[in-house]
Amino acid sequence: MTSFVASPSFDVQSLKGSHLLLPSVSIGNVPQLTCDLIIHTLHLSRVGFIDSDAVIPVIGQYEDQSNGVSVPIEVYQSKDRQWTVIQQRSPTLKGKKQSLISGLINFIESAQFAKVVLLTSLDAARRLDSQISSIPFRVVGDSASVQDIIQAINVPELETEQQQQQDVDTNMTSSASSPSLPSMHGAGIARSLYQQLLDAKVNVIMFCIFVLEGDNVQDSVEFANVLNTYYQIKSNGANASSSWTPPKSWEYLFGTPFNAEIYQ
Repeated sequence: MTSFVASPSFDVQSLKGSHLLLPSVSIGNVPQLTCDLIIHTLHLSRVGFIDSDAVIPVIGQYEDQSNGVSVPIEVYQSKDRQWTVIQQRSPTLKGKKQSLISGLINFIESAQFAKVVLLTSLDAARRLDSQISSIPFRVVGDSASVQDIIQAINVPELETEQQQQQDVDTNMTSSASSPSLPSMHGAGIARSLYQQLLDAKVNVIMFCIFVLEGDNVQDSVEFANVLNTYYQIKSNGANASSSWTPPKSWEYLFGTPFNAEIYQ
């Protein structure tokens, strides 16, 4: 079961018409780190949370203790109500993927967002030769949106199954069948979620970034820059993409500092 629980003073009608940034838990957690940057830099307000039994239940403490505790799936919104951001802080439980997808789609449909911008990361070790020699970003969407993104920021469309196979076997003859949704190794629920959002007639676009596991801080900064260049989320002049403020929690991405005395 999945339901949206609004903050006491929040009017759920404020979600209507805003753009939703929706991260998928995927390799390197880059989508979540990117949303961290956007939430913290723009000082977005937490307007509620999504109560779901499809994710691992965890709680944590905010820097500002007046906000109470953080929970697995939270919803934030900008002051101008143009952007709403979902932040998922724990992974999906085994066997609960479809339950989470269905719950998110129900929330998205009831909120009546103007557009959903789905974020995911892909396994860079599984790239094709053509993808290795290109920028690490890709986009998936309808033809008009994809072409506009290509022209505006030069981010190419993610190769379809047919194009990927042709890259592997250059002697393959062209198939008459229509291209299917591309393979997305390491993307978590992103592929299924995107397809089901399309089936539900939701206006959705998906941005992807190829990454490897490790220190993915710089990946998230670059991902935020790409999104901001196209959408002007942080529109404060020519250097809007030059600086992002990470949350305090990033100080411990790789654990707390060790006590050097124990090795003396």
